[in-house]
Amino acid sequence: MNLELDQVVDMQVLSAESGAGKILIIEDSPEIALVYDHFCRKMNWDFDIASNGIEGMRKVLSAPKPYAVYLVDLVMPEQDGPSFIRDLKERDPNAIIIVQSSLEAPEKIIEVMKLGVFDYLVKPIKKEDFDRAIILALQYNNLRAFQADVERSNRNVLKEQLDWLTYKESLRKSDENSLSLSTIKSLNTSFSQGSGIGAILSLLDLLKMGHQATENGALVSNEILNLLYASQDILRKQLGALSTILSLASEQAKMETILIGDLVHILTKRSEIFVPFLDRKDLKIRFSSSKSKESVKIQMDWLGIVFEELVLNAMKYSKKSTFIDVYFSKIDGYFCLAIKNVVTSSQELVDEENKEVLVTRPFYRLLPPVEEFSELERFGMGLGLTAVDMIVNKHRGIFNIHNVSDHTAASVEPCVMAEAFFPVVVSQPVC
Repeated sequence: MNLELDQVVDMQVLSAESGAGKILIIEDSPEIALVYDHFCRKMNWDFDIASNGIEGMRKVLSAPKPYAVYLVDLVMPEQDGPSFIRDLKERDPNAIIIVQSSLEAPEKIIEVMKLGVFDYLVKPIKKEDFDRAIILALQYNNLRAFQADVERSNRNVLKEQLDWLTYKESLRKSDENSLSLSTIKSLNTSFSQGSGIGAILSLLDLLKMGHQATENGALVSNEILNLLYASQDILRKQLGALSTILSLASEQAKMETILIGDLVHILTKRSEIFVPFLDRKDLKIRFSSSKSKESVKIQMDWLGIVFEELVLNAMKYSKKSTFIDVYFSKIDGYFCLAIKNVVTSSQELVDEENKEVLVTRPFYRLLPPVEEFSELERFGMGLGLTAVDMIVNKHRGIFNIHNVSDHTAASVEPCVMAEAFFPVVVSQPVC
């Protein structure tokens, strides 16, 4: 039994009352236009009719909001269908256009479809075909509008959250910055003094290892000397790290504008320094790509420190024979550098009561030091993530590190995700 489309009970029929949007019909034949008028009224659709492309464009320009669907005749006087479609696409690249014509040659249909039209109907058009094409186009328009609203809402929520976090973080930093710097300065002074911790450690090493007394003094073995020299190098490196941290704290970032695509290429290339060390734990690094054409304002050498410290931290605490994943993305208003690594077990990275990231505290250690990659260490004593947090904050960004679960493997793996957000440069409108 054949039923008209608008008589099928379980068919979702979009009408003007359902917010389907308005249809613009461009048809030069008054008789055919009258038929389409009847079809639309039967379905309770809101519509306008124009007799040619020029009149149709006048309606487009005077309409309070874009039409939901355009039904365009191909052959018309004054301005034909293809010319109208090209003009419309220049103004509204996302316009949903249904072409209707008596021309049914395959090459003509292909030529027209390349203009970016939604559908092609061959005259004479039956009501069932007319209704089906319009309903699909209206449903597509509604779905696209819904998705745009959801994405816009998500971006707004994220932007508000990030702005609020930035504000709270700036307040926290202003309160705690003096205390943190005071702690670092105290340790720096203590380590630098002759009677400081470095000298005490060296003396303890000598006492533990023993020495042989002689008439002219004491004999110390080469082993003791080598240990003493090694300790000296380590302490000198730690002093250098403290000086670097203090320097970062006192300097202002020297910003330069760089395209996100170029930045992604630079950081990916920079990862080559880690390649010789990955085999020690049978690790591999994977990178995402980025098609963003926007820019960020950064101090490049500082961002290099952020990237290297986050990758190094992931290498140190990764489970053996796993991947370290580096993601580059653009979340409305922010460029995000995220690094994920699989760990053997989750750790308490955040003080839940105060919502503070613990591992960014100066000298805070969650786990014992890892010596496998000591050659790559720029900072010691748990200061690597402190430096990262400091640099990101100086760029008016946000640094966060938290536990996540990876559900892509055969079994769910605990992971750590470190994320650094940097504000994207807002393009100025050209006057």
